[in-house]
Amino acid sequence: MIHDQIEFFNVAELRDGVLYRFPLDVCDHLRIPEYDAAGRELRIHTGHRASARASCGIELRFVTDAKEVTFCYEAQNSIQCTAYNGDFQSAYQIASPGRNEMTITRERAVEGVKKASENRFSKDVWRIAVSGEGDIRFLGLKTEKGEAIRPPRADECPRIRLLAYGSSISQGIGALYPPLNYLNTAAQVLGIDIINKAIAGGCFCERETIDYLTGERCDAVYLEPGTNIADRPLAVIESRVGGLIDTFCEKFPEKKIFIMTPIRGLSDVSDTALDYREKFPRSREVICRHAEKYPNAVLLDGHQLLDKDYYLASDILHPSDFGHVMMGINFANMLRPYLKP
Repeated sequence: MIHDQIEFFNVAELRDGVLYRFPLDVCDHLRIPEYDAAGRELRIHTGHRASARASCGIELRFVTDAKEVTFCYEAQNSIQCTAYNGDFQSAYQIASPGRNEMTITRERAVEGVKKASENRFSKDVWRIAVSGEGDIRFLGLKTEKGEAIRPPRADECPRIRLLAYGSSISQGIGALYPPLNYLNTAAQVLGIDIINKAIAGGCFCERETIDYLTGERCDAVYLEPGTNIADRPLAVIESRVGGLIDTFCEKFPEKKIFIMTPIRGLSDVSDTALDYREKFPRSREVICRHAEKYPNAVLLDGHQLLDKDYYLASDILHPSDFGHVMMGINFANMLRPYLKP
């Protein structure tokens, strides 16, 4: 999205300045039944709507000749902001709720960086990454002397864009510093962009979500759908996860659709963790069976993604901060044969 000559990367809507990763009408349709042990429907779960509205993988991107810029914003909760000149980190801020300003200065040394030293972005691209829960409202961007700004050109940004949809693990829960979650780490290693549409506590493959995601511009797709839905009846997993895979693979036969089986955790690792010994194999079976139907599907092993038990945090479900980094390296190695930046 381009607004005020700024590219709002991974922003689907901007309403009254608030950054939304998913359109609000999609958020309003996020729902899935909950069931008892006998498979009887108990209630409708909508708790993942807040996660869909959380900011992760959102960046403001622009180019200006200014040596200093100030990002003005309002946060509903505490958030983290990291600024970059191209790939070079320049500032970091943990902001309290309320109105905030973040002033970023381009270091003189950055101006002398040669093209060969750049990775994903031109050093001329200013990037401000924001991450947090609750509303984040953009109030404005000020340059030092009123210098003009413009959106980045295509040749100043990564050539390949990967669309990602998954659970809290893919949203980045467990990474204390959001830019080092496993998807962001892999993006830096591979030199690509990742549109992070993962939903903590969600990834229930609602039809409205699928319709929205298949309308996003991307060069390849990554799906990690087998974790949270694994405790639903098999018919629900079949309908929703199977429908997700079928839709993407059939709609984009020319694109690689990477599909991850459930990631190592819980009863894979701990005798006292929530027992998913029977649940994860069910969602894995559905994923594998549908992926095997399509030549453009690339099936990935979640136990190879998180290949060391100690990469997990103490909940034995989400990766630790170190685990995210190592998973990012593993994920990059999985994708590298298929992606040529």
